[in-house]
Amino acid sequence: MNIRWVLPIAAVLSASSCREEGVTRTRVPKAEATAVVAAEPSHDHDREHASGPKGVRWTLPAGWEEVPGNGMRLATWVPPGGVKAEATVVALPGDSGGELENANRWRGQIGLPPTDEASLTAARTVFSTKAGSVKVYDFRSEGEKRTRLIAAVLKTGDMTWFFKLTGDEAAAESARSGFLTIVKGLTPDAAK
Repeated sequence: MNIRWVLPIAAVLSASSCREEGVTRTRVPKAEATAVVAAEPSHDHDREHASGPKGVRWTLPAGWEEVPGNGMRLATWVPPGGVKAEATVVALPGDSGGELENANRWRGQIGLPPTDEASLTAARTVFSTKAGSVKVYDFRSEGEKRTRLIAAVLKTGDMTWFFKLTGDEAAAESARSGFLTIVKGLTPDAAK
């Protein structure tokens, strides 16, 4: 085969294989309300923490550490004692997909099948906080390696706050009490 023909044929094959059939791209500007304001890392458990959109403040229990967020995360909370679990904080505008859709996404993250509205209602626990009513869901995966996800949802004005604890079953159980202490202690941020 003549080398003069190899390069043009390779170029045609390369161009045709790079086509993005059926793929569209859209740029969506970030909503002003979801802008992330990094929190300072803290080892002081008595300090109140507030990050991201104004509206909610929290206090970490002794030994818990806050790490500044990145991307959509406003903060990450790390339990004490080297526990292999973490809690995340995300705030999004509106209802952010709805209760059932969010719960089914969380269930999917730990390998559980979707649930329906009736089962979700039975699985929900509601706490009253100074910041408002918080819905809490506690999901445990099945199988050999068990994972646990505890999610708390708080609606404040036009924002929905998501607090999520994840880890293997033992780690999440160890961190559960501290996580719920944070969630139950949520307060409104007066500096809105």
